[in-house]
Amino acid sequence: MAEAFPPMQYIRLGNSGLKVSRICLGCMTYGNPEIVPWTWSLRLEEALPHFQKALELGINFFDTADIYSHGESERIVGAAMKKFVKNRNDVVIATKLYIGFEKDGTKNAFIDQNHNFLNRHGLNRKKIFTSVEESLERLQMDYIDLLQIHSWDCDTPIEETMEALHDVVKSGKVCIAFRLYLFLSLLLPSR
Repeated sequence: MAEAFPPMQYIRLGNSGLKVSRICLGCMTYGNPEIVPWTWSLRLEEALPHFQKALELGINFFDTADIYSHGESERIVGAAMKKFVKNRNDVVIATKLYIGFEKDGTKNAFIDQNHNFLNRHGLNRKKIFTSVEESLERLQMDYIDLLQIHSWDCDTPIEETMEALHDVVKSGKVCIAFRLYLFLSLLLPSR
């Protein structure tokens, strides 16, 4: 006898009006183990049953990043959504940006700090706009619901980053953008 699952609960995403499932399917596991040496990466064929089950259970929130398997995770998320989701508005897709990488997946800016990566990593305006376009292409989507910043960039003025995030939201390519700073809470006064 199959175990019955309780109905999925939905909550607001932060202070927005966007409703997401209490459970989010994190998609770092999906990719190509030949691109990035993560032997636990699951290719598209292995990942599809996970997405199908998640959607059946009412999960509508999926989180990936451009760097996961050098973009392959975003491709898998996009392919799964095309296969199983009839209406794009029924799901909330989150992705992240910061670390740049070669399109062929051979290296990334985190481990190869040569001059070729000067503007392919970080949070400068050029990188943010380029990353959004490349993520949309891999996801095969017209917009990203939630764009997250994956790391702090000491080299880019915060005003430049925040204005660029504001502008990608205003462009209609991103619904919500925000910075993920794990240590920022340490800098803010406690309440």
